Amino acid sequence: MSKLLKVTLLLALAVGLFGVYRHVSAQGGQSAKARGYDTAPTFHVDISDVLATKHVLEGTYINSGDYNASVSASTFTPIDTQLTVACPGTSGTCSIQADMLVQNGINTAATNNNRVCLYVDGVAGPNCDSYADESTTDEYYTNAVSYDIVSDLAHGNHTVQMYFWSKDGAGVGHYEANYHVYKP
Repeated sequence: MSKLLKVTLLLALAVGLFGVYRHVSAQGGQSAKARGYDTAPTFHVDISDVLATKHVLEGTYINSGDYNASVSASTFTPIDTQLTVACPGTSGTCSIQADMLVQNGINTAATNNNRVCLYVDGVAGPNCDSYADESTTDEYYTNAVSYDIVSDLAHGNHTVQMYFWSKDGAGVGHYEANYHVYKP
């Protein structure tokens, strides 16, 4: 390929990229209607979601078993045994993260959304309002899986527990909860 052809292709690529950049940046000043939205889309970026801090794992608490009962409709129900976990040290803070699984199903309602929630010191974690899954309507179970983290907890002891919520109620079988304690 000749040198002139290579330079021409490179220049064409640069002009094309510049045109795309100008088109995208020009849309930033347009109204939401002009961009095809009925209302302006909203985006939330919390600085804590962007900046990562190295944390050291101080301990893991594993809690699993069989619940083998039904939960009432639209009621947050404790599934595992409440545990006391230690946020070590004499100063500073810690974070508690939970990896949670609840085997559920055997209900008759279609689109029976459910939630799996971490509670720390009796207060729901920040992701408790997120749906984990839908309970099945047949004679089988499905696994609702969720995780959550609560940060900036004072040193000392804290209680942790996993709760399950089902829009129309469901049977609950096996559960697993792994609670991890981290120090920044």
